[in-house]
Amino acid sequence: MNKKRRQKTSSPLFNLAQHERKPYFLPALGLCGLLMGILLFDANLSLTGDNAQFINLGRSLAEGYGLSETIEGEPVPHTKYPFGFPLLLAIVHILFPGNLIALKSLVVLLYAVSIPLTYLLIRRFADPPLSLGVSALCLVSPLLLDYSHQIMSEIPFLLCSLIALLLLHRAHSDSSTKVTKDTKGEKPFLFRVPWCSSWILLAIIAIIAAYYIRSAGIILIGTGIIFFALHKKWKEAGLIAIGSLLLALPWQIRNASLGGTSYIQQLLSINPYRPEEGMLTLTTLTERILANLELYGLKIIPYILLPSSIDTHYFVGAVFSALILYALIAGLLKRHLLIVYLTCYLILYILWPYVWSDTRFLVPAIPIFFYAILTSMDELLHLLARALKKTASRAGIVLFFLFLLGSNIYETNNLAEYTGQLSPEWSNYFIAAEWIKDNTEPDAKIACRKPYLLNAIASRKATGYAWKAPDEVIAEFEQKGIDIVVIDQIGFRSTPEFLVPAVRAHANRFKILFIVRNPDTFVLKFE
Repeated sequence: MNKKRRQKTSSPLFNLAQHERKPYFLPALGLCGLLMGILLFDANLSLTGDNAQFINLGRSLAEGYGLSETIEGEPVPHTKYPFGFPLLLAIVHILFPGNLIALKSLVVLLYAVSIPLTYLLIRRFADPPLSLGVSALCLVSPLLLDYSHQIMSEIPFLLCSLIALLLLHRAHSDSSTKVTKDTKGEKPFLFRVPWCSSWILLAIIAIIAAYYIRSAGIILIGTGIIFFALHKKWKEAGLIAIGSLLLALPWQIRNASLGGTSYIQQLLSINPYRPEEGMLTLTTLTERILANLELYGLKIIPYILLPSSIDTHYFVGAVFSALILYALIAGLLKRHLLIVYLTCYLILYILWPYVWSDTRFLVPAIPIFFYAILTSMDELLHLLARALKKTASRAGIVLFFLFLLGSNIYETNNLAEYTGQLSPEWSNYFIAAEWIKDNTEPDAKIACRKPYLLNAIASRKATGYAWKAPDEVIAEFEQKGIDIVVIDQIGFRSTPEFLVPAVRAHANRFKILFIVRNPDTFVLKFE
């Protein structure tokens, strides 16, 4: 009966397993990713300061200043973000100087490549339909598509983590094989060290590449060590620990020589934005964990999987979190690589400061979330069929997949409606920045709110302003050699509370150069 069924479905038109062996299959997935990235492309910068800071760091590398902040003039060594993503941006900046669209296009290309890599990774653990289902969900995930063009490290980290997980799986398979190509007298892959596999060395390099793209790459280091330790492959676990430490050490030494990074201190503080609240205690750590469990478990993770349910009852969140929890428990018992990774990933962000908790942190793990919930539902449906003494059917998992797909398509359609649109206040801010770029001297120095965003667009030195009395604000302008002041309407209270009173108190020292109306945004000359 099974043979007849296989014969009936052996046509390449219906047999996905035959299509995936064709040379066009993976490029076709990549083209689908590229198409979706283009359709949802937004030429505007993200309104967060992080993407503008990455742009500044990339320009600094391209101009020969190293990984430094050059926004205010003199280069100041940067220690917060690793150099990996700024280095990619620097290459693009050298090829296309000052072209923000080119920087965004780089991220779109990385997103497109991540789609076939997602299929390759999931295919190592699942059949073709489920692997294609996960890839399809990634193609219509509104969160992935929202970040597919932002000059942020989420998508580059996603790509590197997929490569690292593929290599970790290959290293595990290689170490489990008793007879190697070497023993058969065949030519080894690239190179082979007598006491280790070349795959494990490549996996370590990929892990460190991810780490230098995003500090959260430490998750992959922990994943590799724990995964091989669970399989009692101590040599591989030790190699990952030692190799990662040695390759990460230069970055740590460099940062330590520059005074260290504030990341650790911020993680250990109760609220990074309010240092006066002190450092974590056992009680406050427990409160943070419980708060993050509620936020991620009942809101963020369900939204990632079923984005159209964002305003629904907590019951939806509880059901979806229960499915993920089942996948974690079952996967850890099976020592499953992807589940070990997802567990390490969630542990990190459950320990993360609550004020930083956000959907963006889980973006690089979205393919693994889709895989986890689909396999969890598939297993539960099989268990239910067995309990009812019925033959398991794939209809249930197909309907569940279509449910997820429809929700993601619906929310992606909503995202598309707002793509390219800015609120009037932000639109006017960017218009003012463009005017400054076209009508001021290259060495002009600007005082404004959101200086990184203005610097990214105007390519001018930019700084903030003192949140103090008018005379102190003006004194700082004099000290920093400010030429231009921007009065914005983007909604932060510091502008009307500190900047506007300073300008009014010293009105004779300011001259209006440019106004963008409704809401009024002023570009002023400071005498």
